[in-house]
Amino acid sequence: MRRMVRTLAGLGFFAVSAQAACFRYEDDPSLCYECQGESGGSGGGGNVTPPGCIPSAAEPGGSVGDDCGVFAAPSGSDSNPGTKDAPVATLTKAVALAEASSRRVYACAEEFPGGATVSSGLTIFGGLDCAGAWAYVGGSKPTRLVGLPDQPALVLTNGPERTRIEDVHVIAPDASKPGGSSIAVVAEGGEVELVRCALEAGSATAGADGIAFAEAAAPGANGNPGAEACSASAVLPGDAVVNTCGPEIESIGGTGGIGSAAAPSDGSSGLPSSSDNGGTAEKVGSSCTDGLPGDPGMDGAPGAGGGGLGTIDLAGYTGVLGAPGMPGAIGQGGGGGGGSKGGTGAGKCLDATKAGGASGGSGASGGCGGLGGMPGGPGGSSIALISLDAKLTFMIVTLTAKNGGDGGAGGPGQDGGLGGLNGGLGGSVPVGLTLKPGCAGAPGGNGGRGGPGGNGSGGHSLGIAYTGAAPSMDGVTITVGAAGGGGVPADPWSTGSNGTAAPALEFP
Repeated sequence: MRRMVRTLAGLGFFAVSAQAACFRYEDDPSLCYECQGESGGSGGGGNVTPPGCIPSAAEPGGSVGDDCGVFAAPSGSDSNPGTKDAPVATLTKAVALAEASSRRVYACAEEFPGGATVSSGLTIFGGLDCAGAWAYVGGSKPTRLVGLPDQPALVLTNGPERTRIEDVHVIAPDASKPGGSSIAVVAEGGEVELVRCALEAGSATAGADGIAFAEAAAPGANGNPGAEACSASAVLPGDAVVNTCGPEIESIGGTGGIGSAAAPSDGSSGLPSSSDNGGTAEKVGSSCTDGLPGDPGMDGAPGAGGGGLGTIDLAGYTGVLGAPGMPGAIGQGGGGGGGSKGGTGAGKCLDATKAGGASGGSGASGGCGGLGGMPGGPGGSSIALISLDAKLTFMIVTLTAKNGGDGGAGGPGQDGGLGGLNGGLGGSVPVGLTLKPGCAGAPGGNGGRGGPGGNGSGGHSLGIAYTGAAPSMDGVTITVGAAGGGGVPADPWSTGSNGTAAPALEFP
């Protein structure tokens, strides 16, 4: 008696009904039928596979002939012609031979390692007992295709012809590299039929954490001393010290005040000028004053977490990196010390042409700001099937995805450089004179710490990730795991987006 089975599926379950009729698959692609003595499939280009070449339609213990296609068994050799008596060893070789001939591949119900790429229009029949005259056993023992870590196990390339896979269990192993994904099948456009197949993706891995910096940013330099009193009519201070931290990014210690006979000058403020920190010159009734320390640079802002779904393509899935942290600000240079009076007379300079007072010491330069923290890498995704604008038909198919990977943590920002510890001493006074020395410059400010990097996005756990039209869920059972998280950094701004666990998810 002949019977027909129509499979109806929602998300995660399917129902089976029986009717007392037998329809050809080509009449209704949603029908998976099993007729007594007949089971159907389409060949390359949409042509019907001859009944004698359909393994599941053969009599119990029977098999298809050598002229039906190319035969593959792990115990074979890729130097063989691909017959039942001399099969090739890999699906890759079988596909290459079939592309030039029958457009059909017959695979033993054993394990084929390494994955495969199948061009448009080919049919692969799995589930054959190569130790038992190539009889069909797919109902209980499908062919197993096991891919390599971190790459799709089976890729179905685009083309105008219909591709059909029967009785194959495609297994993508757990990912191994940081942020690696596990993807069983990628279908690149065209029409794809999966019959009595299982697509199983392994667990993805967490994204890489941002790398910490080994050392702090460049420190500032100490200031230069002022010059001795009575050494010139106007005693100039030492040169200002400069810490160059990047193009047009400099911290400059304030210059010391000029020493003169009657009107010495104040020390200047350090740069960048966040505050007035130069020392004052000697005045009537008051001595000069030292410069004040430079202000520290502000810490950098944290980087944003990686957000969005990521992208899918023929190579698989790519998540979203976090953003690097913002750099810390440079420290202000220390203020220069004020200059002192000179002059001639008792206890003062002996030469009227060299009667300037002691000059002030220059301020130390500030430290460089730290670089922003490195971003966290995205977590990988576990995806049973990626459809890139493909038209999918399922007949008694199971899709299984495991857990997506967590996004990597953003790295800490680089510590800012220390400001120069010592401003320059004020200029001295010759022995025996009663003049006052110049005043000292001040330490530079520390550079600000770089902001932490943002976390990477969490990976997905998906039965189907697709672009284009949403696939029909008839005939398929989908099981998914847990999505990866975007992490919980100290600043909510740096949290990556969480992944999604769903039977199907559309990508842009």
